[in-house]
Amino acid sequence: MRALLARLALTACASLAALPAGAAAEPAAQGHILYDVHYGSSGFKVGEARHDWKLEEGRYALTLALQAKGLAGLFGLEYEQRSSGTVDAKGLRPVLFEVDQRGRKPERAEFDWAKGRVSIRRGGEERRSGEIRAGDQDLLSLWHQARKVAESGKPARFAVVTNKSIKQAVVEPRGEERLELAGEQLDTVRLHAFAEKDDLDIDIWLSRRHGLLPVRIRITDDKGGVLDQRASRIEAGAAATAARNPN
Repeated sequence: MRALLARLALTACASLAALPAGAAAEPAAQGHILYDVHYGSSGFKVGEARHDWKLEEGRYALTLALQAKGLAGLFGLEYEQRSSGTVDAKGLRPVLFEVDQRGRKPERAEFDWAKGRVSIRRGGEERRSGEIRAGDQDLLSLWHQARKVAESGKPARFAVVTNKSIKQAVVEPRGEERLELAGEQLDTVRLHAFAEKDDLDIDIWLSRRHGLLPVRIRITDDKGGVLDQRASRIEAGAAATAARNPN
């Protein structure tokens, strides 16, 4: 525990200036990002994913659809995630998180903020429940809530609810990196989310040019397997609307 606290303190001091005021514009209210999906230590491309978001009148809706190719689809690498809820100056507040995965029953997490509880269900049956507090997120809303951590430049602690469990997580800034994504060089802010006592290990890169949208997400499981999603196309705001309505 002492080592963890020392690590957080050092990270906070080193990253206070990670995102100067005015360094990134507000993200577009709607759009989508296409990702190339790579898996394993060798980084072989196994499929593609599409992430859509929409923020409107104090509410948000997020989706992630991952389509695997070949045998990868048979090993659970084909699914759709959906997160919806409210949004304000403090960020996202999930109400419902859903996962549809090939070959499995639908799973969902229902957030009851009035009671401070979340219910994790599979096929309509509750499998687990627990307490939630202000600021807690689901696995998909985390991608966008990470912006708030980047803006503060300080580590943050909150629960991340998945379709199976509730993980007490730390999200910490890791500095800036320039990545070649979507056919261009992007200046990004990198964040790392990890659970103190559980198998949560996610790196998120946010693009300054695109209002700190998530342009790369790398997930490492408890066996060392790596799922790396790298943006291949970004359509935000007016560009996204034009792409949907070419005529």
